[in-house]
Amino acid sequence: MHAGHAMARVLRQNGLPWVAGVSGESFLPLLDGLREEGLPFLGTCHEAGAVFLAGAYAQATGKPAVAAVTRGPGAANALIGIHEAHQAHLPLLLLVGQVDSRIRGRGALQEMEFTDVFRSVAKAVFEVTAPDQAAPAVLAALRKAIIGGPGPVVVSLPTDHLYGQARVETFDPLPATLVTHGVLPDDASRTIARLMRGAKRGVIICGAAFAGKRSAEAIGRFAEQTGFGVLGGHAFADVLPPEHPLWLGCSTIRGSSLVADLLDEADLLLVLGHWLGDRVTQGYRPLTARIIAVQRDPWVGWDEYLGAEFFLADPVAAVEQIGQSYEAETEDATDWTHERRAWVERKREALREEGARILAAEAQTAGAVPFAEIVETMDRLLPNDAAIVSDAGSFNDWIIRYFPFRGRRRYYGPISGSMGFAVPAAIGVYLAQPRARTLAMVGDGGFLMTGLELATAVTAQLPITVVVVKNGVWGSIAIHEDLRFPGGRFAVDLPQPGYAALATSLGAAGFTVQSRGEFEGALRAALALEGPSLIEVSTDALRPSPGYYDARGGNLT
Repeated sequence: MHAGHAMARVLRQNGLPWVAGVSGESFLPLLDGLREEGLPFLGTCHEAGAVFLAGAYAQATGKPAVAAVTRGPGAANALIGIHEAHQAHLPLLLLVGQVDSRIRGRGALQEMEFTDVFRSVAKAVFEVTAPDQAAPAVLAALRKAIIGGPGPVVVSLPTDHLYGQARVETFDPLPATLVTHGVLPDDASRTIARLMRGAKRGVIICGAAFAGKRSAEAIGRFAEQTGFGVLGGHAFADVLPPEHPLWLGCSTIRGSSLVADLLDEADLLLVLGHWLGDRVTQGYRPLTARIIAVQRDPWVGWDEYLGAEFFLADPVAAVEQIGQSYEAETEDATDWTHERRAWVERKREALREEGARILAAEAQTAGAVPFAEIVETMDRLLPNDAAIVSDAGSFNDWIIRYFPFRGRRRYYGPISGSMGFAVPAAIGVYLAQPRARTLAMVGDGGFLMTGLELATAVTAQLPITVVVVKNGVWGSIAIHEDLRFPGGRFAVDLPQPGYAALATSLGAAGFTVQSRGEFEGALRAALALEGPSLIEVSTDALRPSPGYYDARGGNLT
C-alpha cells in the first residue's frame, strides 16, 4: 500500500477520531488513506483554525489530536496554533506535506525547511526519509507528543515518500497510559509542609492539572486545612467554584491591581503545575515571597525568580502528600492558620467590593451594551455544564475576572495570547464534550482572523454560539496607547462589517444586539437552537477593559 495509506491505518488503530486540516495536493495519499480507513477529515477554512481546533480537543480530553496541512503557506499558517500548543503543553501532532525529496534545496514551489520553521515552538520536528518510515514516524510522533510532558510534534512528509510503497503492517496501539509521574520524596513534602505552617500570608497558584475543577475537592480541602488562598494561573479561571471561601480568582496579565497587591504581600507561594511568568505575576513583579514549585516535567521556562525551589512530581498527588505532612508536622508549635485565613478573607472581600463597584460603573455605559449586563445574563442563562471558550483580547478581562464558573462550567482560553483562537477552539471543545453547551467569546478583531470557521460548525451542524464583542477597535492596543500616549489612539480602528448578516450568509442564525436589554432575548433564542448561531453585541470602545475602573486608575500594563 501507499505509505500515506499506512499512516492513516496507524491513526485509526490508535483511536484518533478524525484529522483536522485544509486539503492539499502535497499529502493526497494520506487523504485517500483516511477515506479508505473511514477516518473523517474535518476540513477547516484556514490552517490556523485546524490547529486551534485540534489543540482545544487535546486540551479538553487530555488525548492527542492530529492536524494535517500542506507545504509552504499551509505550514506557515499552522505555526500560530503550534505556538499555542507549545505554551499550553498540548499533545498535538501536525502532519505537513513537503516537496519531493528529489528537488529539495532548489527553491521549489512552496518549499520551506520545517525543522527550521518549527524548531522554537514544537517539542520535536521529524522528517520522513523513506516510505517505510512514514507509518512508524506517526506512531513515534504520537508517543513523543505524550511522553515527558505533552507538547506539539511536527512530521514533515515529502510527497514522493507518501506515494512510495510501504509494507502492510499492523502496529500495536500505544498503551492507554504512557506517562507516570513521580511523587514527592517524604522529606520534600515535610519541608514544604513546615514552610507552609510558618507562613503568615500564603497563596497557592494552580495550573492546568487543576483546571475545570478536576481536583476541586482536593485543592479546596487543602486550602481549608492550611488557610492558604487559591489563585488560578493565567487562563485557569475555573479551579474552584466562586463561592469557595479561599478562592481568589485568576491571576493574569491585566488582572486586578488587588491581585498584584496580594502577590506583593505574600510570604510564601506554592505553585502547582504552573510557572511564574509575566502573565501570572502581571509583568514579572519583584516578588519577595519564598517560592515553591511542584510540576510534572523539568521545563520551567524563563523567569526572574531564581530563588524558586522546584520539585518534579505530580502536582495533584503532591497536594495529598503535603496535606498529610502538614497534619503530622509538629516541630514548630507556632501555627499561623488563623492569621492566613483572615488575610485571605480580607483580600477576597476587597476583590468582591472592587468587582461590584466596577460592574456598577460599567452598567452606566452610554451608547453601548455594558459588559455588566453581558456577564450577568450569561451567568443566569447558561447551564452549569457550559463551556466558555474565549479569545485573547481586552474583552476577555471581563470574563476572566467576573464571570462565575459555577458547577461544572469550564473555561478555555489561549495561553499564548493568540487571537483567532475562540471560534475554531469552540468546535474542538464541543467535539470533545458534545453534551456541553459551548459558547465562544471573541472580539471583532479576533473574529476577523478566524471567524469563517463558523462555516465549519455549520457544515457539521454543531450547536455552538459565538458572541462577537464589537467595539470597532483593537482593544488591547488601544489600552496600551491610552497608557503610554494619552489621547493618541492611532492605527486601532477596525472594519465594521455586519457580523450577524455574515453568520446568516454562512448558514448560521444571526442576532444583532445594539442596546441594553436586548442581549437576554438574543442569548435565549441562540441557546434554543440545535445548530450554530452568532450574536453581534455592540460594546464600549472607550473602556474595553475593567482596568479603566481599577482602584489605582487602571492596571493596564
